[in-house]
Amino acid sequence: MSTSRPDQSFQEAVLLHPFFKGMERSTALSLFTECKRLEVGKHSTILKSFEHRLGLYLVVEGEVEVVVTKEKEEILEMISRDGIVGLSSLYSVLNTDVEDSVYSSVEVKAKEDCLLCLVPYTSLQNYWNEPYLKNFLLEETSKRLQDVYYSLSHQVGVAHGLEERTTILKRVSDAMTNSVVTVSSDDSLGEAARAMGENRVSSVIILENNRITGILTERDLVSRCLARSVPLTKPVNMAMTPNPTVITRYAYLYEALAVMIDHSIKHLPVVGGKERDGPIVGIITLHDVMKANHIGALTSARKLENKDFPLEKVKPMAESMLASLWKAQAPVFHILDFMSGLFDRIYQRILRQVEEELHQEGRESPCSYAFYVMGSAGRKEQYMLTDQDHFLVYERHSEEAVDYFYDFAERVVVALEKAGLSLCDGGMMANQRAWTGSMDSWQERLREWSLHSSEETLLKVQNFLSYRFLFGDEALHSAFEEAIKDQLRSAKILLVRLAQVENSKQVPVLHSSIRSILGMDLKIVSIKKDILFPFHHALQILNAAHGNTSGSTREKLDFLKEKRSISSEFAEELSGAFEEFMKLYIELKRMGKGDTIHLSSLSTRKKENLYKSVKTIREFQHMMLSHYSLT
Repeated sequence: MSTSRPDQSFQEAVLLHPFFKGMERSTALSLFTECKRLEVGKHSTILKSFEHRLGLYLVVEGEVEVVVTKEKEEILEMISRDGIVGLSSLYSVLNTDVEDSVYSSVEVKAKEDCLLCLVPYTSLQNYWNEPYLKNFLLEETSKRLQDVYYSLSHQVGVAHGLEERTTILKRVSDAMTNSVVTVSSDDSLGEAARAMGENRVSSVIILENNRITGILTERDLVSRCLARSVPLTKPVNMAMTPNPTVITRYAYLYEALAVMIDHSIKHLPVVGGKERDGPIVGIITLHDVMKANHIGALTSARKLENKDFPLEKVKPMAESMLASLWKAQAPVFHILDFMSGLFDRIYQRILRQVEEELHQEGRESPCSYAFYVMGSAGRKEQYMLTDQDHFLVYERHSEEAVDYFYDFAERVVVALEKAGLSLCDGGMMANQRAWTGSMDSWQERLREWSLHSSEETLLKVQNFLSYRFLFGDEALHSAFEEAIKDQLRSAKILLVRLAQVENSKQVPVLHSSIRSILGMDLKIVSIKKDILFPFHHALQILNAAHGNTSGSTREKLDFLKEKRSISSEFAEELSGAFEEFMKLYIELKRMGKGDTIHLSSLSTRKKENLYKSVKTIREFQHMMLSHYSLT
């Protein structure tokens, strides 16, 4: 930005500005001699936030932006040619000492190359009694105030209509502190205390070889050191909490709140990966979580997990949360991710509750077990409470295990039904003999499915291959997955038969233009039967063919991408197509209209999106069928 004294051509342009235009010629020329010319390049900063303002800036050429920078830059207003920058500081100029009071919390930037005229506040004060000037500035300030109120009313509407509802979608990474103060376990307690004081933090993280080994808080220093007269020369590992609870940056804020409440802690180290041994990327405190907007939304999610919260109230509260997310136009994958995570916690609450009930009755689990969900819950698509789809695997067979886990599963089913999950019409639930058993019995069941692939069996396999581990013993789960993979490797005919079923139920063809769609016999499409099921089946068959048997829809797409079975670009297209259909599906379900879509009821834009999405999913189905030479 260059500043210079005005020249003749600049003078002529400035005197045509509304600020000068109505003044007496002699007054305008006199004031103009005290002004300065400013040339500003595109995207350059004209005024920084919280710096003293020198005067009014008249926009002679170009356009400037008034911005506020918090977590990201927001444009408050645009000021074009003949506009004025600096009206908000007039009160300070006229009523207080200029040097100490004229500042602003916003920045002003040039949207394009600009020519400005700086009218110093000190000069302005000398001309304040000039009638035209006073009336002009009053009118300009009033107009600006009107614009500000309009803008604020709009933002308040957005805040209440959108921001409040999307707070429950905020991740830990949205609220955490990125800079983390760390020390080594060999450092002294005194050094750790000094680090806290110098950085104005209430905790330090202890690292060894870039791995989190402990955390030391102010409370630890008081209760474990000062209260017990432990010298501050001792190493920090004398008072730290070893192997602290951590959370990933991808977790939701309500999950962080739940962890803090469960463990009675106020500090959570944040790791970058999905596992606890990932690299540290930040820290989040209880204060950070509470500071987030609308804490009520977070605590509402937390309430559902509380064992004292009535199960009968789970469904209406979950429906209310879904309605809020839908009205906020949250992305479909975010809705599915959030609601599935919420329902997972309800399942886990019930499983723990039943364990506790049996324990209080003097009955202990005879061996380890693993509990799985299937269907929409297994694919992380259970955006609303529908029916139950789950099964149970326990470590070894015994009469005691059979009796215990049958009773266990029966109680779980009853509790889930009370929470709003209806019984599965096909009986695919853990309280049914066909969907529970020891590891050995499950291996035998898988062999049976491979050898006798009737239509009924293939239906079971399709549902089974959408499973997802939810609760129980991790080691048993790993062993169970290996058993499934071994069985599929030795019985590839099962996948061929599954593919043959899909060959007879191909995704419908929609012609290459909207007019063709409207003119063809097919007027109705079942989103679930004609689109989503073929897509999911193709996805699970291809995943199983490459050695993967579980995971959500997005995880399975990522797996195929990593295996280079599909390109990154095609994976993105499939993800978009799936999201498009899920959006329509959720909308229909929420309105109680089933899952059938009438093509004639759609707008032209929606029809075009539908055609493109159908074509992508049909192409994916053909890719799976060609893998088994069925095209």
